[in-house]
Amino acid sequence: MAYYTVAHLLQNGNMYGKEISSVRPEEMTDEVWDFVFCDGPAPKSDIPAALLNKMKQEFEYWFPFDIRVSGKDLIQNHLTFCIYNHTALLPEHHWPPGFRCNGHLMLNSEKMSESTGNFLTLEDAIKKYSSDATRYALVDAGDGTDDANFKTETANSGVMRLTKEISWMEEVTDAESKLRAGPPTTFADRVFANEQHCNQRS
Repeated sequence: MAYYTVAHLLQNGNMYGKEISSVRPEEMTDEVWDFVFCDGPAPKSDIPAALLNKMKQEFEYWFPFDIRVSGKDLIQNHLTFCIYNHTALLPEHHWPPGFRCNGHLMLNSEKMSESTGNFLTLEDAIKKYSSDATRYALVDAGDGTDDANFKTETANSGVMRLTKEISWMEEVTDAESKLRAGPPTTFADRVFANEQHCNQRS
């Protein structure tokens, strides 16, 4: 993960590694990495000082990352080794402060699989149901390390509920000119005003 912060600088600005680097692999010595990642002294190197300083600046801007989120199946390997590597190689102020694990995402109570056709990307869900209805279905799907279950029925009902909510809001705003104004005049007005005052005090 630390390498991601400087990779684009070693690949002539191309984060995908499609450009040949001006820095040769053998120039990336332990002393160079110590300078960039571990607050080490400036190395004796043919790499331009401006590039070395930029790499150090990029790393220190992005590290430590605030939180690492990953699937529950990666706790015993990827996430554990993330802790080992960071504590073994980096000063404590660059150690990751937090991790978050989540379960897998199922679709209509079945495991998602491209081979079986039971598959839905986030982009496709947004195109099909809208971003709001997709959020609605994801919130309903579950949280934590239990497997979440995205239901298309919930997303469809989300579209209908949101449409109904929009219609209600439009009715309320259209009727605004017909609403009463001024101080409370009915018993219901006074009860409502009293409740508001009580809520403000508590």
